[in-house]
Amino acid sequence: MIFFEFARRNVRLNLLRSLLAVIGIVIGVVAISSMGILGNSLVLSISESLTTVGDTIVVTPHTGGAGGLTGASSKGITERQVISIQRAAGSNAVIPLYAGADRIVAGGEVGEDARGVVLGG
Repeated sequence: MIFFEFARRNVRLNLLRSLLAVIGIVIGVVAISSMGILGNSLVLSISESLTTVGDTIVVTPHTGGAGGLTGASSKGITERQVISIQRAAGSNAVIPLYAGADRIVAGGEVGEDARGVVLGG
């Protein structure tokens, strides 16, 4: 009990020092806990964004060739094939994308189409 009397007397005599010590402890605890929460939420956010990208599958028609877009078919994927892919995907979303390309001519220079094939002459 004598220790509590000494503590109470020291707090009363050094009120400003005691108040500053309490404020410093509170600020330190809040800062450390908020940094922990921020770090945890950042890890969860990055993990969630990576899992949504990691389960994406891209299906393109193939007609032979060197691979990549140079072997892409000009016909594309039929509606029946899209339905088959949707059944295979189960509950995951399937989004068919259709793309085309055209000739690019700028200042007498002839460009390439989306498959990398040189257009023009």
